[in-house]
Formats: sequence, structure tokens, C-alpha cells
Amino acid sequence: VSVVTLLVVVGPSKLWSNAQQTYNKWMALTMILDKIQRFYVDEKDPDQLLADAIDGMLSGLDPHSIYIPADQAADYSRKYEGYYGVGLTFHVVDRKCTITSVAKDGPAALAGILIGDRIQKIDGQVVSEISTDEMESLLGGNRNQYVSLDILRPSQNLVMHFDLQKRKIDIESISAACMLDTITGYIRITHFAESTPIELDLAFAELNGVGMRRLLLDLRNNSGGDFEAGIAVADRFIEGGKLIVFTQGRAPQTSGQFIATSSVTFPQLPLVVLVNEKTASDAEIITGAIQDWDRGIVVGRTTFGKALVQTEYPFQDGSILLLTTARYYTPLGRSIQNENVLSDEGKSPAVAPKKFKTPKGRFVSDGGGIQPDFEIKKNAKSIPALLKKFYAEDNDYFLKFADEYIVTIPEETRPKKQNDFLAAFQMDDVLWNRFSNWVSNQPALKINSGDLDSIRFIVAAELKIALAWRLWGDEGRNAATAAVDEEVQKSLQYFEQADKILLN
Repeated sequence: VSVVTLLVVVGPSKLWSNAQQTYNKWMALTMILDKIQRFYVDEKDPDQLLADAIDGMLSGLDPHSIYIPADQAADYSRKYEGYYGVGLTFHVVDRKCTITSVAKDGPAALAGILIGDRIQKIDGQVVSEISTDEMESLLGGNRNQYVSLDILRPSQNLVMHFDLQKRKIDIESISAACMLDTITGYIRITHFAESTPIELDLAFAELNGVGMRRLLLDLRNNSGGDFEAGIAVADRFIEGGKLIVFTQGRAPQTSGQFIATSSVTFPQLPLVVLVNEKTASDAEIITGAIQDWDRGIVVGRTTFGKALVQTEYPFQDGSILLLTTARYYTPLGRSIQNENVLSDEGKSPAVAPKKFKTPKGRFVSDGGGIQPDFEIKKNAKSIPALLKKFYAEDNDYFLKFADEYIVTIPEETRPKKQNDFLAAFQMDDVLWNRFSNWVSNQPALKINSGDLDSIRFIVAAELKIALAWRLWGDEGRNAATAAVDEEVQKSLQYFEQADKILLN
């Protein structure tokens, strides 16, 4: 077989012609903007005109190619790159500002501030007299700024003053890592950031150390994030030397293969991956690699179908362009792009989904997201009207009770280990009677004990979440939520299939 290489030489005149045409079009755009500013019947903001022009250019592409103005770029970057502050979150109930989480190694944690402490003043301002937005603004800000806090520790009736220097705080991408039972570990990843692989290593090691023999990986509502972090997470589950994903773009540097290494691979535990219609991008890369290599069982609902890679182009004014520069394909060569989210110009001709055979003989298909091996239908149950009363008007009566209840328990007898609490918690008659009496003394609720008895099972689950939140912050709340999550519980039945596929 002979190969003929055709070399096409483009002369200087051709290059000059193309450049001149592009220049002429930009000149026309500039002149149009000038004419609008000078002669349009109504005065227009030139910055808004330029923003509209940019939006017009991008509207003919795909919906994931977007321009983020400078005043919005900070909010976009916060999720993936962190923020400047002191590393705490809070929840306001009855004008009491209770700290619900403290970032590890953040200024607040290093100063000794604890979950359950109450903020009384921020920079001398009484928190009950300012809005939540104002509180967040005072606690956030720029690097090296200081903020003063007056903190009440209810269990000791102690008021403390802190002067904290703000610094960069990473937003953790693993919202929960806990044991669902004596052998099942659970890890939920909400997005992918630079820190995600390290977070995952720590969570896996901790669960492995308390007897985990199988893992439920929850990627629901995970829309992606840092591409390299997603690849690194997949590397933990795929054997060294195997393909994780490959990309193809118009520019040479956007095409490539990403191969798993052997240095960071986790032990081969039975694995179930839980996904839904909001699982996208990096999360789909991981799910696709696990499914293609028969590494685990995928359950839930068909994923979003975003098989496009965006490159971030930051500009000097602080704005950002996210431009789709490549498509990605699973190890078997599947494109799971949902064509319905593309513009007419970006759509491929409609074709029937192709079938692909995995190494262990299972069939999977391309197009329109990743289809789970086993479907878990969306829970259509409505929230009882009685339960809604506990959250009416931005209140959280469960957290309010938990806060008051925990304070009455001596610190030395409080639950110490989150996993032990989640496994052992029961709404016994003593706690139920105490809660019921407390509810009857909340005039705004207007709930009698007979009505409350009718939703005792639901109340027990909500109270378990609130107590875990009060004891261990957001991590405790998320873990307790997973423990009572119906989709999580349904996922457990598929570990039998995960065992079989691992041993086959």
C-alpha cells in the first residue's frame, strides 16, 4: 500500500487576502458601533452594545461556549478556584447566626471557632441588625484583609473575640464521605476542582480504614468542572495502561488520549455509580470509562449528554471566554453528546444510536448521554403540607431544635464519631416526646401532637439530618441526607451485579 502526501502551498497573496477580509469585517463592526453611539434615536451604553455583539457571535455556536463579564467572573471562579474569607458558613434562625461548617485549616478553624458557635457581631455590627448578604460581604473580601468576630459558645455561655486574617479558601468538592452500613462506603462528588483528586484519596483512605468493602460513588447533579481533575479521578478507578477518554478538536493541541496510570489506582472494590439527568461533562467521562471497562455498575437515570470540552481564555479586564475546542469520546469510541442542546449548525445528522460491546460482553450505546445499566426512576412523592410548615418563611425548625437540644448535652457525652451516630440514631420515645413538646411551644407552627404523630417517620429522618448538621456541619448534614435518600438506598441492591462483573 502506498501513501501519497499532498502538499498544498498557500502563497502570500492568499494569506493577505484572508487577513484583509477579516480586517474589513472588523472595521464594519466598529463603524456600526460608532454609528449607533452617535446617531441612534436613544442613547445606548457602549459596554452593553459590545456585550450584545459578543453574545451575538457566540449564539451561533453551542450553548456551552459563553462569555463571562468581569463582574460575574468572580462568582464563576469561586466554585472551582475558591474564594477569600475566613472559612466558615452559617445559618440564621430566629435572628441567631449559628456556624454550620468550618473549613479545615482555615483562619476560623485555626483560631478555635467551632461548629455550633454563634456569631454576635462582625466588625462591630450586631448580626441581628444586618442582612445575610451584608454578613457574607463582611466575611468575604480580599486577601490579607482582617475581620473581627464576637462569638458566643452556648455550651459554656462564653463570649470570645477574634481578629481573623482572610485568605484563600478552597470549596470542597466532596460533599459527603461516610459509611452507609458496616461494609458500604459512600462518596458524593459535587463538582471537579484542582483539589478533588486529593480529597478523594483522603476520603477513600478514611472509609477503607473503617471497614469499607464496597463503594457507592454518587455523581448526581455533578455538572463537571476542571477537566484534568476529572481525568485524575477516573485514574483512581481504571487499571493502569487503559484508555480513560480521547478528545478530537480542530486545533492539533486539542486532540489527545488520556491513559490511566498504575500509581494511584484504588483497590478493586465492587463499585456502583449513581447518576441522573444533571450528571454531565467530567462526571460523564468518569462514568463512561467505568462502564466501558466493566469496572462497575451504573445506576440511576440517563445523564445530560455533554461530550464537549471547553477551554478557558481569561482577559486582562477580568472577563473570561469559555470556548468549546474539542469533543470527547469514551474508551470504546462512544460520543454521548446530546445533539438537542446544540445549535442547528453544530448538530450532526440524526442517526440511530450505535451499539458497542464491552470487554466482558455487555452492550452499551452512544448518543444522548450515558444510559445506566439499571434505571432508578425519579421519586415523584410530594412533600407533606405539614412538613412544609417546619421550613416556612425561611425558617428551619429542625435545626432550631437541634441547636437548642445539643447545647443541653454535656460535651463529654455528645456523639463523637459521625459514622457511629448515623448507624445508631433512632427516634426513641424520650426524644420524640421532647421534640413533640417543643413543637407545641412554637406558636408559629400551630401543629398538635396528633398531627405530628402522622409524619413521625419523616420527622425522624429530618431530625437526624439536623442533629448531624449541628454536630458536624455541612459534611454531617450531607452524610445524614444520603443515609435517608431513597435513590441511594435503591442503589444498594445492585451491588450483587457489581460483585459479579468484578469477578467475571
